[in-house]
Amino acid sequence: MSRGWIRRIAVVGILLLGCRRPEPTPILSASEILARAAEAMARTRSVHFVLERTGAPEYLDTARTMMLRRVEGAVVQPDRLQGVARIFSLGVITEIRVLRIGDRVWIALSGVGRWEALSPDRGVVIDPRVFFDAEQGLPALMARAPLTGVRLETLEGIRVYHLYGELDSGPLAGWSAGMITGRLQADLWVDAGSFRILRVRLVERDSDPQDPTVWQLALSDFDRPVEIREPGGS
Repeated sequence: MSRGWIRRIAVVGILLLGCRRPEPTPILSASEILARAAEAMARTRSVHFVLERTGAPEYLDTARTMMLRRVEGAVVQPDRLQGVARIFSLGVITEIRVLRIGDRVWIALSGVGRWEALSPDRGVVIDPRVFFDAEQGLPALMARAPLTGVRLETLEGIRVYHLYGELDSGPLAGWSAGMITGRLQADLWVDAGSFRILRVRLVERDSDPQDPTVWQLALSDFDRPVEIREPGGS
């Protein structure tokens, strides 16, 4: 065999090696993925979140004037949260800054520096413990959920496990202050490398089929340094 053919064979071999596909991520059982996800989230110290709700109105106050549409912010272990809530009230969209440390809550209109302490009867504010708590946090609740479907996907360039199934809203009642109800179609996206939860989507099956009530939670910026202090302490 001539040296020219040898060189050609060598080049082809190099090209084939360069084009070799990466080893596929193993498919684990849904229960194993959920268990690992709960452990990974329990170890997470901070996370950025976006919670969005679409569908029929759900009121935050007893006067039925304030509807939650979106909350974005950061949570820090074990019980600190800061963010901006988008509220639809009396035909106007208002953005309200929210700060929570333990059981103490403050709010302020966006663009206004004065903070006001929020009493329990004024409405519902997300409890930061729902992101991490080993028993009642959302990851722990989802780990016990009967999600049996699982497939590998890519989400924003990240290899993920997509888990799906139906569950009852009962275990989520405390987390959502009773706003999530009935039977739910649940979808959960878990990073296939770190097993952190990246996205949760809950559809209320008993809501209007033409305009279903959908809750979506997106998580990112895990363990990024975040400092949350009481108003006046900054």
